[in-house]
This record gives sequence, C-alpha cells and structure tokens, in this order.
Amino acid sequence: MITEINKQEFHKVKHLTDSCQNIEVKAVSSGLNPGRIYVDDAENITAALIWIHGQSGFQLIGDSRSEPFLNELKEYMRERIEPELLNLHIHAVEIGVVDEAWEDVLQHISGKRDISSDIQHVFKLNPNSISQQVPLDICASQDEEVRILRIDQVLLGEKRYNNSPFLKDKISHFWTTRDDFLQHGFGYVIVHNDDIASVCLSAFIADQTHAVDIETVEVYRRRNYGAMVAKAFVEECGRVGIHPYWDCSPDNVGSIRLAQGVGMSLDFNYRVYWYDLSI
Repeated sequence: MITEINKQEFHKVKHLTDSCQNIEVKAVSSGLNPGRIYVDDAENITAALIWIHGQSGFQLIGDSRSEPFLNELKEYMRERIEPELLNLHIHAVEIGVVDEAWEDVLQHISGKRDISSDIQHVFKLNPNSISQQVPLDICASQDEEVRILRIDQVLLGEKRYNNSPFLKDKISHFWTTRDDFLQHGFGYVIVHNDDIASVCLSAFIADQTHAVDIETVEVYRRRNYGAMVAKAFVEECGRVGIHPYWDCSPDNVGSIRLAQGVGMSLDFNYRVYWYDLSI
C-alpha cells in the first residue's frame, strides 16, 4: 500500500537514493532540503516518489516494476497529491526519472491526460578547467558601484538593498530556514549600487556536492554579472573541496553558456515528464 513516510523515516529510502545520480533526492531524503516521500510499501520499500519542494516537482526512484506504483499510484495521486498541488497553485505535475523504464508508471499516473517529456542536462566541474578561465570584465559605468559579496547573516539582515526580498525568497524556496542555508550552504551576490543584481547559491546539498541555483535580475542581464557570481561560487567550491552540480534544460542556452564558462561540462541527462492538472 502506498504510504507517505514522515521525516524521521526518510532514512528508509537510502538504499534507493544511494545509486541516484540526481542529488536532489538525496538532499531531501537526508533531511537537509524540504520535501516529502511516498513509498510503495512501508514494510518493504522498493520504490519511492519524492516531492522536491525547491523544484516544485517529483522524482521517481527505485524499482520501475513496483506493483503498487503500477496499479495504485494513479488513484493515490488523484485523491491525495493532486488536490494539494492545486491548493499550492501548481497546475501541472512534473516528474523526473533516470530513464524510460518508468514509462508504464507514468502513463498509468497521467491516465487520459496528455503527457509530455523532455531531457534535463546536468553539468559537473572539470577540475582542469578552473585555471584556464579568462578574467571577466564587469559592464558598469564609472558612477556605478558593483561589488561581489558572500552571503552571510549580516548581508541577510541588511536593509539598505532595495530588493532584499529577492535574496531571502530565493533561499526560502530551497531551504526550510535561513539558518539551515547558512550552516550547510553558501553563495554569492552581485550588488549594483543598492540593488542585489545577481545571486548564485547552494540550492541542494548531498555530501560534498552542491546543486547550483543562479539568477540575475532582468534589468541587470547582459552585464556579465551572472558569470562573475557563478565564477565566485565555483572558485570557492574548488578551494574547499565541494563539487558543483548544475541542472538546466537544453533550451536554456544562457545557463548552459554560464556553466561552460566556469569550467563545467555535461555529465549526464535525465528525463522529465509533465501533465496538466486542468483536465
């Protein structure tokens, strides 16, 4: 019988997450990042559906031939999970899988609704490329003050920035509390005068691997700010033995260019399926 397990039981899926390339499932199951876990049989777990809060999506892991998932997951989704998603104003179900072996389960879940899919790229750092990076020029005029700052408690408490909620909301999207982020993760911002223009931070953590989240405020794009804040993040990773992990879609050309610009290269792909809840 499909069951949601509580956080104190998340360790029970470790035998499934250990072999996963996607670190988000490990980050949730370890309790570092917020999420929920649904298993096929609480007494004999062979498959799990993991809700990853920071991605607003799920991942399926374990045995793709799990009988409860093949036969019962559709009804469980309809009765329990999908109403909760709608209450969160989420109008599509997105599920990541390691390969197409989950096709039968996904077709079962979606039922008569159209289901679409695409791949996601994951980039990892090529250690030899760090020293080969070329210096970056900040595109700013002489009357503009531009600084790179490491995120800390002082920065998060600073009230001088016009858009400080941008950074705080970014952290709260991935982390239960700011203290959790400050204890386990790190990040950098580009400050342009009194605006936070760009941010790059640890979104998910599994052991010594940190998934990267990066965003530049629209009015400050095309100024190299994203490249500079990403470079600061990756350089600290190199200094302290952390492995950066960069997840993006194939059509996000800007993100791919940024990843490659800081010395990262394509490591693996996985597939994401989604269907609309409006039908």
